[in-house]
Amino acid sequence: MQKRSLKKIYIWASIILAALIVMQCIYFIALNFEKQSNHSKVEAILDSRLKYNWDQKDQQLAEINALVENGHLYTEDLGRLYERAAIIYMSDGDTMTYYKYLGYALYNLQESTNTDFTINVYLDLANFYLSNYDYNSASDIIDKAQSICPFEDITNPQIQSYAYRMLGINYFLRYKYNDAETYLNKAIRTLEQSEEDTSSYVDEYTAMCDVWLARVYEETGRLEKCNEKLEKWEDNYMFTTEIYRNIYLRDFIIPYYQAKCYYLCAENIKTHADDTQEDIDARAQAVIDYLHEFMALCEENNYEKAELYTILKVQKEYPTRNEEIQTELVFVLNRLQETLFNQQNLTYSSVVSSIVNEAMIEVTGKKNDAKAYTQKLTIFIGSALILSTILLTFGVLLYNSRFDELTQLLNRKAFDRDLLRVKHTRATYGIIMLDIDDFKRVNDTYGHPEGDIVLWRLGQLINNEVTSDIKAYRYGGEEFVLLVNHVAMPYIEKIGERIRQYMQQQAWTFDTSLVLTVSIGIASGNGFEDVVKKADDNLYISKKTGKNKITNSANESETKE
Repeated sequence: MQKRSLKKIYIWASIILAALIVMQCIYFIALNFEKQSNHSKVEAILDSRLKYNWDQKDQQLAEINALVENGHLYTEDLGRLYERAAIIYMSDGDTMTYYKYLGYALYNLQESTNTDFTINVYLDLANFYLSNYDYNSASDIIDKAQSICPFEDITNPQIQSYAYRMLGINYFLRYKYNDAETYLNKAIRTLEQSEEDTSSYVDEYTAMCDVWLARVYEETGRLEKCNEKLEKWEDNYMFTTEIYRNIYLRDFIIPYYQAKCYYLCAENIKTHADDTQEDIDARAQAVIDYLHEFMALCEENNYEKAELYTILKVQKEYPTRNEEIQTELVFVLNRLQETLFNQQNLTYSSVVSSIVNEAMIEVTGKKNDAKAYTQKLTIFIGSALILSTILLTFGVLLYNSRFDELTQLLNRKAFDRDLLRVKHTRATYGIIMLDIDDFKRVNDTYGHPEGDIVLWRLGQLINNEVTSDIKAYRYGGEEFVLLVNHVAMPYIEKIGERIRQYMQQQAWTFDTSLVLTVSIGIASGNGFEDVVKKADDNLYISKKTGKNKITNSANESETKE
């Protein structure tokens, strides 16, 4: 009887164990089937471009959140759904949730075998840092992406083009214009050479690359090519379709407006022989109108940083004598300073990094105490606001420190920076270096206030030669320098001769019989040739061989008094 009971127990235990094994197998089969079924749903959601069903974006976001919360998904599918949800939150202006969901996406996609999607999220983060002018953080993110997979090995042409564009923008913002142009063109070629049907995004991605190529052309003096790129996309539907103004504002519309502003300012300060006053006024009004349109766009969409960056660049690189434009720029700068001091801008790089990291920690189950997190975030935001105030104040002071107080010309520090940028372009450029002859005698005989009058007057004469292709600096003491780009190189000696003659013809109220002259050295070259030393050596020759003359090593000619 006991044996029979044990046998029954053994049989029932075996049946129960077998049933548990079968149920477990059925569960895993059903789970895998559900994941496969949900994978088809994920693909359908991702294949449905927001461009064509934007009215149903709330419905799509609800479907994504339902799948995330209740469905069984492959890790890669979960990461890609989080990324799509992040795009929808961005389109609604919910920046903080956008970067939080990017953190969720990044956590899940790190375990994916398809590295393209992981890299795409890293590129979104790099894009944010670049748009906020945090080049170091952007470089770090790009390096992380390339450590996962070299950009040349990315299989998805859309993501590969995106990667090359981020490299190009990063190089551009570091003044490496040749590298920037190379990678931006590479991004376009990637789209053109793709065997897939890229019609759904090729226009948008090409436009994004083209506006940055326009920026490269503007910085390197190729204004006609800059204008060609701008005119190509001037009436594009992305400007009028509301969805694209929300999603692509950062990647296309703001860079386009910046490039167009710089181009119009460059055209405005050009002088034409057949210009009428009506032509001059029309160009100036075009600049003012477009600046107003750009400023309204920035302030409407919280892009005050881009607005400030653009206005400072216009003031620095395209100085104009039009009083209306000058007054408008000063007014805008003052208003921006007040706005940036008072607004609570939560999209600083440190805050975004914190949100992304917190999102990843949350996914792994490391939950923080709600009160402690709130206190930490409050301290973070307060610190960010204080830091932003300090940085903005420092930025304004730094901008003002680039100009010489007495002559209102750019100073030596600005010259060193601009010279390095010109060298990186490897284009031919020229240096005009000049020095007031016997200036010490003026200070000793008439006094330092009169010496300052001489320096100021010479600064005005030199400033009259400044154009978009010619920049002037006070090099130090009574020594001045002009940086001439390749466009104005044919006129470099005429520029120096005009300054020499005008200085010699000046009348001085403190001594009407006094005649002051300048000695000038001119040199040209390209790349990293030491053109400044050549010009300085030629200035020394002018000084030692009689003063009041020009020495130009390019043609071994001298212009005497």
